[in-house]
Amino acid sequence: MTKRDYHVDLFRIIATIFVTMLHVLGQGGILNNAVPDGINYWVAWLLEVFAYCAVNCFALISGYVMINKTVKIKNVLKLWFQVLFYSLFFAFLFFLFVPETRTAKNLVVAFFPVFGKQWWYISSYFGLLLFIPILNTSVHNLSQKMFRNFLIIVLIGIGVFDCIMPIDALVLNNGYSPIWLIILYLFGAYIKKYDLKIKITAWKSLLFFVVMVVLTFLSKLVIRYATRSVLGDVKLDDTFISYISITLVLASVFLFLFCLNVKIGPFFQKAVHLFAPATLGVYLIHVHPFVFDYIIKDAFDMVAHKHAVIVVLCVLTATLSIFLLCSAIDLIRIQLFKLIRINSFCEIIDDKISRLYIKVFRE
Repeated sequence: MTKRDYHVDLFRIIATIFVTMLHVLGQGGILNNAVPDGINYWVAWLLEVFAYCAVNCFALISGYVMINKTVKIKNVLKLWFQVLFYSLFFAFLFFLFVPETRTAKNLVVAFFPVFGKQWWYISSYFGLLLFIPILNTSVHNLSQKMFRNFLIIVLIGIGVFDCIMPIDALVLNNGYSPIWLIILYLFGAYIKKYDLKIKITAWKSLLFFVVMVVLTFLSKLVIRYATRSVLGDVKLDDTFISYISITLVLASVFLFLFCLNVKIGPFFQKAVHLFAPATLGVYLIHVHPFVFDYIIKDAFDMVAHKHAVIVVLCVLTATLSIFLLCSAIDLIRIQLFKLIRINSFCEIIDDKISRLYIKVFRE
């Protein structure tokens, strides 16, 4: 059994909580219903920016943990079964109680969630998996200088210029694409290969993370007021609030370095050990399109008009409640998969395919 890295798992949990917070603020209706430029508007956006690096975090983890490994068929199958389980489970549930969801398209997508883009990140991640062998080979054959310079060029070229002049030449779609996950995979691989965690302390990393968040938040504030003053209307104030923004890429990197270096006591190790395996489940459950559109959509819009302190408390409470509830559901799913021996089945299929590969290509 592979020993888990508590530091990476902590980062995974924080990223999942951040993703959940983004959806409470966005899909939950708080951002859209807060009075523009009011105190609640800026409080909500500060929370939004604070959590916005979340998706980048997951891609960094992929590069960090996979740079010295190969993609195993059994792991791909385990992921596929987990995704298919939640796709079919919620399709059945909503087909049963929400008649308008019963369409031929929804039925097909339920059985083919990756190809149907049921979850954009999962579809993009399967695209990333196809390139990992090539990426790893390339990384191991690059000099550190060449690798570092490449990442700097990418960071400046995309993180600055593509934000300012959003022509999307690389079809990054503001980060919602397999190409962006591939780029972040390389950043994670660099951190692992050259052990960047030993070159900066945990608390310096956390400080730099906060600085990147503040700079991103200030970019919105400055652009918003500048364009209103010059053009008479607000334009492009979300320019640097994007997955591909240089400040948010760096924010995710510094947060990762903080998690890699911070000391984790026995109590928190137990908590991390409990919740880390359920993090993907948290995402799959609350971001399922039916849950997203019929349960979470505008569920918290009334909060936008409360006192600013209440807004913060409600966002944090809703975020943690969703995280804990979805974690509990996925921990049950994990036990169910053990009971019906899904993992064993995946290992059998992996073994048979490996034997077939050896027989066809090596004999």
